[in-house]
Amino acid sequence: MVGERPKPFGEALAFDPITSTLIFGEHDAVLVDAMLTVAEAEALADWVALHNRNLETIYITHAHFDHFYGLGILLERFPGARAITTPNALDAMQSSFAPPIERLARSMFPGQVPTKLVAPEPYEHETFTLEGHELHIIEQGHTDTADSTSLYVPSIGLIVAGDVVYNQCRMYVGDTTPESRKHWIADLDRLAALNPTMVVAGHKKPGAPDSPTAIQDTKRYLEDFDRVQKTARSDEELFDQMTALYPDWVANQSWLMFGFPGA
Repeated sequence: MVGERPKPFGEALAFDPITSTLIFGEHDAVLVDAMLTVAEAEALADWVALHNRNLETIYITHAHFDHFYGLGILLERFPGARAITTPNALDAMQSSFAPPIERLARSMFPGQVPTKLVAPEPYEHETFTLEGHELHIIEQGHTDTADSTSLYVPSIGLIVAGDVVYNQCRMYVGDTTPESRKHWIADLDRLAALNPTMVVAGHKKPGAPDSPTAIQDTKRYLEDFDRVQKTARSDEELFDQMTALYPDWVANQSWLMFGFPGA
C-alpha cells in the first residue's frame, strides 16, 4: 500500500488512557510508570500516598514520554524513592528529551507538561526486590517503540506490561514494520508462557479488567493489522476496516496507526 502521508481520520488527536501500577507489601511499595502531565502526576502521587507505604522504587517501562514526563513531580513528593529503567530504555528515552519531541508534547498539552523533566537512572540488573519478593525485568526489544520492557512479579502472578500489551485500546503501530510486529508477537507469546494471573497493560480502556486475555487480544490485533494492511487500497480503508474489527476499543485515532503528526 502506497500513498501520501495519511490524513487524520477518526477522533480528535489525544492519547490512549495511560496506566500506572502500585505494587505494595506490608510496609514498602514500587510504582510502575509516572504519567505525563502535572495534574496526572500530582493525582498519582496523592493516590500513592493514600496507601501509606514507603515508596522505594519508581520503575519506568519504556521511552514514550506519556509514561515518564511526570517523574520529577513524583520524586519531589517521594524524595526517598529511586527512579530506574534499563540502560537500553534510557538510551531510547533521549529522543523524548530532544527539543522537537518536548516542543511537540508542550504544544499538545499547553501549560500541563512539567517545567523540569527528569530521567530515571540506569539499572543494570535483571531483578530487584520488594519485601523479599523478586520483581523481574523482562527486556522485550521493539514493540510499539524501541527497547520496551515488562515487569514480572512471579510470587503474585503479575505482569505489568507497559506498552507491550494493550487492553481494549487501539494500538500504536505507527512506529512498527511487518518484521518488528513479528518480534512483538513473539514477545507476547513469551509473556503468555509465564501463565500470569493478572496483566496490567500500559494503555487500557477505563474499567477493563486486568486480565491475561489482554495478551492474546494484543496479538490478535497485530495479526489482523498485518492481514488487513496487505489488501487495503488506501490508508483510510485500512483505518476503517480496523475500526470495524474492533468497534468497542477506545482511542479511534489515525495517528496510532500511521505515525505521530509532526514527530
